[in-house]
Amino acid sequence: MKKLFTLLLLLGLLGGICAQNEAPTLARASEFTIPVSPAFDLLAVNPSQILRPNNIREFKVDWSFRSWRLKPNLAIQAQPIWEIFYNRADLRPYQRTSSFLKTLSTLDFSAGTIEDDAQNRRVAMAAKINLYRERDPLSDIEVFTVDTTFNRLQQERMRMLVDLQLKRNRAEVSMRDRLRYEQQMDSIQQEYNNLDKLQKDNIQNLVVRYLRSNWNASHVDVAFGRIFSYANPKVDSLVLRGQATAFWISASKGIGRKVLLTGLFKYIMQERRNDLSAINASGNIVSMGMGLRYGGSKFNFFADVLYSQGNAQFVLSDPGLNLTQLSAMSISYGGDWRLSRNVMLSYGVRTDYTKQMQFKNIIPVANLACMMR
Repeated sequence: MKKLFTLLLLLGLLGGICAQNEAPTLARASEFTIPVSPAFDLLAVNPSQILRPNNIREFKVDWSFRSWRLKPNLAIQAQPIWEIFYNRADLRPYQRTSSFLKTLSTLDFSAGTIEDDAQNRRVAMAAKINLYRERDPLSDIEVFTVDTTFNRLQQERMRMLVDLQLKRNRAEVSMRDRLRYEQQMDSIQQEYNNLDKLQKDNIQNLVVRYLRSNWNASHVDVAFGRIFSYANPKVDSLVLRGQATAFWISASKGIGRKVLLTGLFKYIMQERRNDLSAINASGNIVSMGMGLRYGGSKFNFFADVLYSQGNAQFVLSDPGLNLTQLSAMSISYGGDWRLSRNVMLSYGVRTDYTKQMQFKNIIPVANLACMMR
């Protein structure tokens, strides 16, 4: 039994040494911000209509509360390629891979559902990929360099623990010496745990400072999505009333330490169906917009303007066809508040106008994004 215990401890030593030689697990909370779901962006239930490009490194859930009713809408988002191939304690495989594969690892998928003001159930699915990022925290070797002094000290303590364990297990050792060895082992183990916690805290503080300094790093995202609108005539039935396909590009540019400019171009092809699910109307919408954010990584404020134009007058005015709930002109303002490393609260007020700039609607929106860590 003693030999087995000693063998397990030796294996633990080897595992500990290997773990110390690995890059620390720093993929957690390495996002410059927690972005909103592209599926929610398609459904127009985000506080800001100019989607801020960024990456997530985990599964994420969004809850959105649009209009005056507290009726929650739900979306989920994930990066499967990152999760399968690169979400490891050792970041070196990701850091050493090609730029193309790093870009491919940013591919994320999202799906969301809402109930609109006409009591129709709308479902959206979207895929997004990041084509350009000014700074990638996980590729920055300076940020994620392992402290060799820390490794050496921890390895020495592990060797001391093994040596004391071997001495303690000798048959000729007295009870007094055995107790003394156990006390020394407890003391060394406590030192090991304290230093390990200190190292993790130092690394996390370094990451926080890095993200705070680069929260407005520039990004470019490209996305593609589909929307389906269903009438709900009965409790257990849904009838397809319309569908849309969308393609959009969003970009951001940081200015100084506190300003971020955002831009959006979106093209939407929409179809409306009759009771027999046959297409009886179709139309396209082109949207362009710009936004301004001011603040930092903890909280920031935004204002954005979105202009939309359809190829027919009824495209924007028909609720059954305008599945993305766009208006000719929309002005939104609000802010983001990062409540913790994993939770972001976004809030805003959207005002809609006609093409002649006549006031049309005002919509308060709140969104809660939670990284599933």
